Amino acid sequence: MKSAVIVAYRNGEFVEDNIKFLLKNGYEVVLAVDEPDENLRRSIDRYCVKASVSDVRRGKWKALNDALKLVSGETVLFLDSDTKIVELAETNGKDAIEIRKEVLGSSILERLVGIDYFVMFLTSKIAEKFNSCLSLNGAALMVKKKVLEEIGGFRGKINEDTDLGVRLGLRGFKVGVGGKAVTKAPSSLKEWFAQRERWSLGGADVLIENFFKIVRRPRLWIPYLFLFYPALVGMFFEFILPDDLIIKLLYLLIPLMVFISPKLLSIAMLTVFEVHTIKNLLSALASFLIWFITISTLSKVFDYEIDFKLLPIYYFLYSPLWTMICITAFFRVVINRAMGRRISVRGWKV
Repeated sequence: MKSAVIVAYRNGEFVEDNIKFLLKNGYEVVLAVDEPDENLRRSIDRYCVKASVSDVRRGKWKALNDALKLVSGETVLFLDSDTKIVELAETNGKDAIEIRKEVLGSSILERLVGIDYFVMFLTSKIAEKFNSCLSLNGAALMVKKKVLEEIGGFRGKINEDTDLGVRLGLRGFKVGVGGKAVTKAPSSLKEWFAQRERWSLGGADVLIENFFKIVRRPRLWIPYLFLFYPALVGMFFEFILPDDLIIKLLYLLIPLMVFISPKLLSIAMLTVFEVHTIKNLLSALASFLIWFITISTLSKVFDYEIDFKLLPIYYFLYSPLWTMICITAFFRVVINRAMGRRISVRGWKV
């Protein structure tokens, strides 16, 4: 028997659609709901599903663990209320399954997030080949109940899904990819920044807690590094290309050559500047082309629809911004941990 836990806070856009789909396919359905509105309460009564309901906000990890106590199935599918399951997955000998997710929405921001989700899918596919796992996306995933019981269920973390993925990977459990779901993405920059602050702080907290264990096992983090943070590719190219010490010296020395006419000095300075600019430009273009060809080819291989026109924006603006948010979050968590302060996110209960 298979079970599904649908978690919702106050309301649930796809809760009823998911209940009908899952019941039709023979799943036991359990709702994990905090502060439910009337529509959610009616859904529980209408379909006579099991439910763990709280009139106060428990936090997602606690709601999930409470719902697990009501689950009868050997395998549990977890779904967020803003995610709609489209195709069910089989475990096929795996201990957990990352469900393939595609983003609903047509705005530029939503389509950029859609590229994000494709990159997440790719990293999960590569991790599957490496028999590793560094993260899971909790909007839709499947885990064997006995595995969850063995590792102690979900923990009180900002990113309980990232924490789960790291623990599965470190303990050698097999994680695959399958099924399909569609999910909502932030529709405004304000929502996007709030989501990414939570993701980055929660991810940094889990990373720092397990840092030395992860670093010693490259197969855990290699699949994620260059695909999920393509801005690092450019930084890598800058690192391996020879550092032009001569150009830097010329910047300092040319203005001191008072015996040369001002016009020739200006032309010489301009030449040095242009050579340096072209070198940086070629480095950036080379790294982008490698990434662009990789992403474009794999999107066709896996029949995953993305907006190719937005790939330059994603690579040169969106991804670097997301990378900087993650780096900033990492140091924020380091400082807070050093000072003995608890990491918290506004509007999120842990």
